[in-house]
Amino acid sequence: MVIHNTTSRVGPTGVTSRILLTVLGAAGLIVGAFLDWTRNLQGTHVSWRAVYQDTFGSTDNIVQSIGGISILIGLVALLGLADGSGWLVRLAGAVGLVGTVLFIIQVQRSSDQTMQTGMWVALAGSILCVAAGLTGYRGTVVVDE
Repeated sequence: MVIHNTTSRVGPTGVTSRILLTVLGAAGLIVGAFLDWTRNLQGTHVSWRAVYQDTFGSTDNIVQSIGGISILIGLVALLGLADGSGWLVRLAGAVGLVGTVLFIIQVQRSSDQTMQTGMWVALAGSILCVAAGLTGYRGTVVVDE
C-alpha cells in the first residue's frame, strides 16, 4: 500500500479566487476609508472612537481615524496572501466586520443616523476578505493498493 499526499482545489478556481477576492476586499477597505462614512465625513476624518461612542466627532489625524484602521486592515489582508492557509486574510476580514458592525451600532445610537457609501464599501471589502480566506487549496490523501 502506497500513500500519496496530493493537493486538490477547493471550489472552482482555487488560488485564483483567493487572490481576486483578497485584492477586491482590500481595495474596498482602503478605498472605503477615503469615502464619506457618516455626516459627510470621510473615514479618514471620523475618530476611531466611533466604534464605542455615539459622540465620536472628527479628527484630522489619519492614525486616530476609523479610516486609518480600515486602511491598515486592508494592508494586513494583502499581506495574508503570502500564507497559503488564508488565516490572516480571514482574520483581517473578521476584524473589519466587527469594526463596521460596532460603527453601525454607534451611528444608530447617535442623533444623526446617516450611514454613507464609505462604510458600506468597507463592509463589503471585509466580507470579501472573509470569503477569500475560505478559498484556496487543501491537502488530500490518496491510497494506492
